[in-house]
Amino acid sequence: MLNHCLEGHGPPLLLLHGFGISFNIWSGLIPLLRDHFTLVTVELPGIGLSPLPPPTDTLTALREAPHWGSASLYPAAAVDALDSLRDFLAIPRWSVLGYSSGTRVEEAYLQSHAERVERAVFLCPALTLPVKAAGLRAGIQLDRRFPQLGNWILSGVRVRFLVSLLGFNLHPNRFVGAWYTEITSQPIEALKATLRSMPDGGAPPFDLPDVPSLFVWGREDLITATPRRPSSRDVIIHATHAAPQTQAREVAEVILPFLR
Repeated sequence: MLNHCLEGHGPPLLLLHGFGISFNIWSGLIPLLRDHFTLVTVELPGIGLSPLPPPTDTLTALREAPHWGSASLYPAAAVDALDSLRDFLAIPRWSVLGYSSGTRVEEAYLQSHAERVERAVFLCPALTLPVKAAGLRAGIQLDRRFPQLGNWILSGVRVRFLVSLLGFNLHPNRFVGAWYTEITSQPIEALKATLRSMPDGGAPPFDLPDVPSLFVWGREDLITATPRRPSSRDVIIHATHAAPQTQAREVAEVILPFLR
């Protein structure tokens, strides 16, 4: 069973965190949402108190996958665990709010269980430019050959720099230290499995069923491929990739009318 918390009153809303950061990513949004929804915050497999996905050789299979696109075991395990949680909580249907890498888990959940989702919000979606996706793919391929190098990159001051750069655009922020502490406290293989689960490094557009969906992008986000010509389901706010915490009120003002 995934570790989870319930808070608030109203229709159920599932919140899916991003890379290596669990409940804390929602610290700014929860006070703005709990009067409108019953918030179901979870820790995805291998993060925090949630167990790694069974069987025990799942992560080995991910590491040995012959090509990037085959690394789908982690999101599949996450989808199964999420729907088991929904059944445990006796929730017939819920809305889903995913953030960053959690949006790809959200995508996989919608593909498998669209009938159980009322509405879906993709916040700072894990959709990046081809050149950045190529860099991530290259990094994973290098990690497959030299896993200790991957361990080194995902530890120490290197993680702190990446958090500061990719999350906060190198702007000083009190959340940088908290993100660094939480990410480096997670099992290294859970972090790697999250990165491997990005389809083709995060380059492919989202493939969604017919579920009302809203995409919220940060104009200053260094990770996402923020659309130059937004569609009717795209909203762009002035934010970096740390939008859930640095621009929580702006995010709430956008998503509340859609979810209600």
